[in-house]
Amino acid sequence: MDSASVRRSFLDFFASRGHAVRPSTPIVPQGDATLMFNSAGMVPFKPYFLGIKKDLSRAASCQKCFRTTDIDRVGHTIRHLTFFEMLGNFSFGDYFKEDAIAWAWAFLTKDMGLDPARLHPSVFKDDEEAFAIWTKLGAPNKPVRLGEDSNFWNMGPTGPCGPCSEIYFDRGPGASNSCGKPGCGAGCDCDRHIEIWNLVFTQFDRQPDGGLKPLPRKNIDTGMGLERLAFVAGGKGSPFDTDLFLPIMDAVRGVIRPSAADVAPLALRVIADHARAVAFLMSEGIIPSNVERGYVLRRLIRRAVRYGQLLGHKGPFLHSVLPAVTGIFGGTYPGIAAASGSVAETLRMEEERFLTTLEAGERELEGVLSKCGGCGGAGKLLPGAAAFKLYDTFGFPLELTREICAGRGVAVDEDGYKEAVRTAAEVARASWKGSGAKNVDLGKLALPQQPTRFTGYESVEEPAEVLACSGDVVILDRTPFYAESGGQVGDQGAILSRDGRTVLAKVLDTQKHQTAILHIVEALPGRELEPGLPVLARVDELRRSYIRPHHTATHLLNAALRAVLGTHVRQAGSYVGPDKLRFDFTHPKALDDEDLRAVEDMVNAEIAKAQPVATKVDTFEKAKELGAMMLLGEEYGERPRMVLVGPKGWADPLDRCSMELCGGTHVANTSEIAAFKVLKESSVAAGIRRIEALAGPALGDHRKAQELEESRLVAELARRVKARDSELRSLGGAADDFPLERRTAAELRSRERELASFIARLRERRLSSAADAGKKIVEIGAWRLLAQRLEGGDPKSLRSIADRFKAEVGSGVVFLASAREGKLSFVLAVAGDAASKALDAAGMAKSLAKSLGGSAGGRADFAQGGLGDADWDGIVSRLVGIIGGEGG
Repeated sequence: MDSASVRRSFLDFFASRGHAVRPSTPIVPQGDATLMFNSAGMVPFKPYFLGIKKDLSRAASCQKCFRTTDIDRVGHTIRHLTFFEMLGNFSFGDYFKEDAIAWAWAFLTKDMGLDPARLHPSVFKDDEEAFAIWTKLGAPNKPVRLGEDSNFWNMGPTGPCGPCSEIYFDRGPGASNSCGKPGCGAGCDCDRHIEIWNLVFTQFDRQPDGGLKPLPRKNIDTGMGLERLAFVAGGKGSPFDTDLFLPIMDAVRGVIRPSAADVAPLALRVIADHARAVAFLMSEGIIPSNVERGYVLRRLIRRAVRYGQLLGHKGPFLHSVLPAVTGIFGGTYPGIAAASGSVAETLRMEEERFLTTLEAGERELEGVLSKCGGCGGAGKLLPGAAAFKLYDTFGFPLELTREICAGRGVAVDEDGYKEAVRTAAEVARASWKGSGAKNVDLGKLALPQQPTRFTGYESVEEPAEVLACSGDVVILDRTPFYAESGGQVGDQGAILSRDGRTVLAKVLDTQKHQTAILHIVEALPGRELEPGLPVLARVDELRRSYIRPHHTATHLLNAALRAVLGTHVRQAGSYVGPDKLRFDFTHPKALDDEDLRAVEDMVNAEIAKAQPVATKVDTFEKAKELGAMMLLGEEYGERPRMVLVGPKGWADPLDRCSMELCGGTHVANTSEIAAFKVLKESSVAAGIRRIEALAGPALGDHRKAQELEESRLVAELARRVKARDSELRSLGGAADDFPLERRTAAELRSRERELASFIARLRERRLSSAADAGKKIVEIGAWRLLAQRLEGGDPKSLRSIADRFKAEVGSGVVFLASAREGKLSFVLAVAGDAASKALDAAGMAKSLAKSLGGSAGGRADFAQGGLGDADWDGIVSRLVGIIGGEGG
């Protein structure tokens, strides 16, 4: 049975028993900033387990999961993977233990056809109810009672918890990685008895004193790895022998042709596992970096690349394996296929970047291990400072250094590593100049219990009361000032007396701390603020009128980028201010002019449609149902605010240009934006691009400034072109009639370049004619010297003439010079076979310059330099003597 059939059979089994089959959510939890990744099938159902949502009583799913705790053990056992799919069935106050156990047994023994004699259930040691159910079911193997460490689930020190019942499959005494001990059975750490299904019975609420209080609603949470079930049901030796891994391992063999047979099985397993994980993480918009999820991704990529090196492959290869991953999962998860092109390109760049430092890093580590007396043998330590240098300089994650050292019997001083990290962070903080914003000192400020109410969506002016103030921070009970978040800068303005006549403090910035909105102020002399004081909070409306169009334009830009480049584009950062907007997004390469024009045109088309911009606060589930865009891992709360740009507003939210979860301030209609213009597109990091743009009043100001600059430039260029015309006539050239007053700056620039180029050619032609007319050749033994002084020549022209004269000299030296501003520039070239018979251009030029107080340099065949404008005959005489000395 293939893996697709196993997945489908499980979901069909529970659908036939009244379960709502839910699709997998992304690996990065949506709306839950407490988790880095989805690590279990129950995560998307947390609101149901906690009783927050009650519209569902039973469900089933196949959830994409990722766990970081098992990275180092991947490949060494058959139980540990990073990315995996978790099959699960769930009950929220509906059925309980009896149905959960009976259905699990029926599915495994009947639908999957597993031998009941090879299935070993376990129960929590004190769970008599589960023990009785298993016994009544007639399972051939008596349930094994296990302790709290393995068979009791806790959400935390307090809260929902309950016993577990696990089902193990016995692979037999000859199984790989079997401990072989007589007492080996369910719960053993070896790979003989593999846990395939965990049934969690959430029935208690653990109290602070440790007591267990029965829950009013008992829940079922089960989890079974698809990879484990697929290899057991298919009669395979491990997950790596199933169709979930074999095509990837075959692709790896085809790309790198492993030569190290002794490490090939382990390396192939690691690479195949990491390739799956990398493909899924990157398809969801995660980019390699040195922080959080990006760091985990980078660690996987670099670990896989190093295992490729161990197999004898020195170049990037992981990106070439991605089609195999897409072939396995593309039908089930279309997103991984849609993003495959951009993922492959970004991954290739990341591989190449690491490979440039990997070899040097390994040499560095080898040098430390061989030279350091304190870490030269088993049980010894690699200094933490050395491990940090490998990370800081060569990009080695600590885990990679640890793994390499373990192969040499050397441990890593991880405490020393952490200390080195702390020291580096302190140095970085000390050298950071900051952005110019004032530091907010909350040390003396008692934060009020009352949260600040934000009224800035409705108005820019609000009567308020001071709740707390200290130094440069003021907290009001309500405020129209927007606190910096979501990329939008904090508002500025003023706090006035309640009647609005007297300014009490200037608001320089607005920030948020917990539930309080902090007004960063510059208090005016003699006008003190104190708790309880009634005031009037007034936002700088002109400034906000510049910010609002930029924020809405950012949403339109996001939508346009996804339409033009593909749905792999995800926001990776932003800045929305009065001066400009900046949008960072995932994309593997620079945008060409055609793509940029298409994006800009699309944004301006939406602006021209004069579409309403509508906002609405609704449940997070509703936002997901409508497909609102949201940032990876961002916490939006239970009732986020949606910003919709569409012709019919909320009457038809599916007919839209854009919908994002956003708390920022926006225009009411796209027509208020007026226009949008991209200023710059650049790279931020591997796989992340940046667009800087203007919209609304800021773009209008920019265009006015451009028009003024254009007018000034036209006048300046017209003056310079007239000068060029005059110079051209003085050289004997013909200047065209050129009505300057009707020319643009671009035309004037082009005309100036044409004139300059023509004048340069004329000068060189005149100079060459003068050189032919006045050249002087002197015989010096076997050599000939051609010396000529020219007026108005530059080094480039002199060199060009010297190259022409070398053939005429035959064997000897060409020496040309030109006076300018009291100095003599010269070139000296060795011609013919003189260069092979001891004449050195650089040596002669330096000798000449030194004797006359100048300087020179060059090569054996050509040199140039400068002298004081001395007597020409005297200069030539000195050079004759130098050549004679060289030739002799």
